[in-house]
Amino acid sequence: MMKWMAVSFGALVAATLTASGTARADAAGDKVLAAMDAAMNRAKTLTFEYDVINQEPGKAERKMEVTVKLKGDKRLGEFLAPADMKGTKVLILSPTQMYVFLPAFGKVRRIDSHVSDQGFLGLAFSQDDMATTSYSGAYTAQIASETPTQWKLIATPKAGQTTTYSKIQFTVNKDKTLPSELRYFNAAGTNIKTETRSNYTCEGNVCSPTELKMVNNTQGNWTKLVRKSWKVNATISDDVFSTRSLGE
Repeated sequence: MMKWMAVSFGALVAATLTASGTARADAAGDKVLAAMDAAMNRAKTLTFEYDVINQEPGKAERKMEVTVKLKGDKRLGEFLAPADMKGTKVLILSPTQMYVFLPAFGKVRRIDSHVSDQGFLGLAFSQDDMATTSYSGAYTAQIASETPTQWKLIATPKAGQTTTYSKIQFTVNKDKTLPSELRYFNAAGTNIKTETRSNYTCEGNVCSPTELKMVNNTQGNWTKLVRKSWKVNATISDDVFSTRSLGE
């Protein structure tokens, strides 16, 4: 899941925070960010099964089931339930290469890049959110505050990057160097989304949250993923992540 505004905005934010004594605009933030990326990407492959709860304003909660397979930057999601979504598949090869298979049409369709920052299939998570596997390549970070157990990072654009969010604030737990909260901001400085990742469990040195929740603060909808099972470093053929196999 990032289109960044000009780096001068990031410099302004960093300067303002440093002046107030709450941020250190130095290499320490980038070091924590890189360590967080490394901790999130230790596995060669991952396979998840999630219960999904989706809530839209004025509507009853909608429950779904989905499996997700990840290998490097590639991921494949397939809905198992409810019946009207069963067999729907989403293939992400990169942040700019995303495809969907809708059983009702029997065709594989490419997702237009201009809608990749919007909610997908009614979920609060956008295609960009789902496609993002690391952050340090797109932006630089400053440590806004620090406690014995957590870092608070403010991430702003690197020069030349085009990303969905103009700023992300991370809360990173020191015990695993993994994020517990991500607050996403638009160019106007509004916190438009808040994501929480909670109850991490580990297989060896690979750790994953049991629950992920994205809240759209402007539209009032939210989506929660509750992990039912997961596999670490199981063999997954590269052929799984192809448009040809998407419709099979």
